[in-house]
Amino acid sequence: MKITLTRPVPYKDTELHELTADFDTLTGNDLISAEENMRRNKPDAQLWGTLHIAHIAAKASHIPAEVILKLCAKDFIALSAGVMNFFGAISSEVSAPELTDD
Repeated sequence: MKITLTRPVPYKDTELHELTADFDTLTGNDLISAEENMRRNKPDAQLWGTLHIAHIAAKASHIPAEVILKLCAKDFIALSAGVMNFFGAISSEVSAPELTDD
């Protein structure tokens, strides 16, 4: 997913004008790391809440979550929607195992 930023955001010695989030390359370790980073910053944060989604977006974009959190609201929502769409698509592809009496 590539988004052109409405408002550039500072990163290192430059400004980002677009972000690319590659959700297909995320690993289980990335998701666990995103949750750990979120909890380190805010232990009581809600799993799958806005902050957690920001940390997942950061992993997919290969930039720090602090940069994601500096995006203007419109860009942050667009990137967050990409995260949710990705996981929504995945969940629709996965079926629950059949339960038996065995």
